[in-house]
Amino acid sequence: MPHSEVQGPTRRVLVTTGLAAAFVAATEVGGGRAVAAEPGAGAGPDGAPAVPAGASVPAARPGGKAPSGAWDAFNLSPASRTVRPVAVYTLTGTVRDPEALVTKGHGAAKATRITGKGSSVTFDFGKEVGGFVTLSFGRDGETNQTIGLTYAELSNFVSASSSDGSNGGSNNEPAVQYAVTPGGRISTDKDTPTAGAGPTATAHPASQLRGGFRYLTVVNESGGAVDLTDVSVRITFAPNAADLSAYPNYFHCDDDLLTRVWYAGAYTVQTNIIAADQGRVWGPPDLGWDNSAKVGEVGDTVLVDGAKRDRTVWPGDLGISVLTDYVSLGDLVTVRNSLQTLYNHQAGNGALPYAGPAVNFIGNSDAYHLWTLIGTASYVQLSGDTAWARTAYDGFKKAVAYIVGKIDAADGLLSVTGSADWARGDSDGKNLEANAIMYRALVTAAGLAGALGDDASAQDWTARAATLKSAIESGGYWDEAMGLYRDKPSGGGASLYPQDGNALAVWFGLTDSADRAAAISRALSWRWTAVGALTPEKTASSVHPFPGGMEVHAHFAAGQDATALELIRREWGYMLNAPTGTASTFWEGYRTDGTSDYSGSYMSAAHGWSTGPTSALTYRFLGIAPTGDAGSGHRVEPHPGEQRFAQGQLTTAKGVIGASWQQRGGGDFDLTVKAPSGAVDEIAVPVADPHGQVVRLDGRVVWQRSARRSGVTFSGGYVRITGVQAGTRKVSVRRH
Repeated sequence: MPHSEVQGPTRRVLVTTGLAAAFVAATEVGGGRAVAAEPGAGAGPDGAPAVPAGASVPAARPGGKAPSGAWDAFNLSPASRTVRPVAVYTLTGTVRDPEALVTKGHGAAKATRITGKGSSVTFDFGKEVGGFVTLSFGRDGETNQTIGLTYAELSNFVSASSSDGSNGGSNNEPAVQYAVTPGGRISTDKDTPTAGAGPTATAHPASQLRGGFRYLTVVNESGGAVDLTDVSVRITFAPNAADLSAYPNYFHCDDDLLTRVWYAGAYTVQTNIIAADQGRVWGPPDLGWDNSAKVGEVGDTVLVDGAKRDRTVWPGDLGISVLTDYVSLGDLVTVRNSLQTLYNHQAGNGALPYAGPAVNFIGNSDAYHLWTLIGTASYVQLSGDTAWARTAYDGFKKAVAYIVGKIDAADGLLSVTGSADWARGDSDGKNLEANAIMYRALVTAAGLAGALGDDASAQDWTARAATLKSAIESGGYWDEAMGLYRDKPSGGGASLYPQDGNALAVWFGLTDSADRAAAISRALSWRWTAVGALTPEKTASSVHPFPGGMEVHAHFAAGQDATALELIRREWGYMLNAPTGTASTFWEGYRTDGTSDYSGSYMSAAHGWSTGPTSALTYRFLGIAPTGDAGSGHRVEPHPGEQRFAQGQLTTAKGVIGASWQQRGGGDFDLTVKAPSGAVDEIAVPVADPHGQVVRLDGRVVWQRSARRSGVTFSGGYVRITGVQAGTRKVSVRRH
């Protein structure tokens, strides 16, 4: 663009680089149920890809990287830790050449001049980023000038006077001010802010780290002219990753939106992996924020709840984010660091923290105590790290004994006394959600005990889980007319039919009835709003992606695959495509009108507990999932819904498992599995008519009416094959 000067009221300037244009194109393409063919490939019959996805599984790349393919276009992680804005979002006052810095290197002027107090330019990075900002200034600017910086995740909270809320107290976070030297540079991890209108200078350079934002506003706090010649951010999240974009796992399918959701969930959790000494200080400062707290006590990284805040290990969040991490990033070392940090703060009576350091709330949440137990068992199962498990096992057993002591001997139900939870209401007493988590904790604890050779505890916890399951069944929770469980058998909770408790009852296997599971799936879907599934245990107008992710898993567990996929499109598609969003990460919680459900700008827009669909898409839709609750084996059992193909891989303790499937009309289905020895216990393919279809393994019939190979069975709508040898195996389903 030619040299220009913009004056007057706020103006949105849509200036994008080639990278930004590609990003916008990707978000537009992903808005519906597009069938994505490989680049340059023609479409096959019925619009299917010309090359069947089930025909091959790509080989893994060296260094543990996933193979390259069309899915790489959906990976949101930057290739470099230094990122620059891709667009100018908004201007105020007098700004000359606002587009100069996003078109730099393309023949445009190389400085943006901001003149006069209050004039500002808001840069758009195109997606969630986080880290330290560096600004460079031209020599032609005036001396004795001051600039201010503000940050925002969502565009509706962009402001030249303050950042979106993050400190957890006043959330009063005015522009952080810096003195400008013409020809000089400001780096927020080296310079300290000017005393005065901004926060008081601190001795900790990490204090001004901003962990999550899409928009950066540079405002002239003085009266002269400032020439800005460069703006960049040094990404600080996932500091243990040499290459942020080099995931060991991948996912791809014929619906671009579903693929976008998978990668956005992975990226959300990646922004939540932080250096152990870059958490949020608690209690909060009166002005501004401070992200120099030590929140991890083992290793260099921890998995926290959000990029912008709270930047602390919260066990409930791990219930979702650990699974997301496993299926995408594969960073289980960070998971172990986070768990060990929680165990380091275990109380003498066995109680585990509601939140880790620096918040250090301990013993006031039975639900989060249970999530730590589940997270411990999950980590050991997924990693095979029994050596660490043995070091933590005494604390684990003490924690189990502590929570088992709260089970009412009269009716066999957990009675919650530590009622702090994820922000749901009515969270004390014998609420369904906590009892479902208790059941899951006992089941997984038994699996961990068995893996460690503690058969006595395994038998005890298995028996307790069965007793609890029976107590819930006979306890008055189920309402046949509603097709849902009540939150509590009596009192105020008897009129509440929670999303979290009902979803967990199905996902965690509290109900053995396929009909009941299907009824719950239907009843939950009837409550959907235009922007996602209702969460009445929060508020009557709340859509909360944390229990929403539980609901996605529940629909799959109930065999309602198409329903699960439709919820992902509706709720997570809304967050990705919302005009005010980050176009890259998932939000903490919002209302049915799309506004924040967490005190306005304080809502986190990159929250790991909202990434449930990523693990569901790998575990259920693609179909690579752990077998049971003990051991490191996996099964491959696709749940395709109405989609035509999917492919991906999962790196497990026993090696990489790749899967690729395609379904056509008439029940024809092709599945290819590639796995090392001992990694896959079972392969299952959907068979709608076991009497009229034939299943072949590597071309040989293993299932039909007159010939069934040993080790091949039919249940739950699937033909299941065990004893499959390592290597590449192809399974087909055809009509007779």
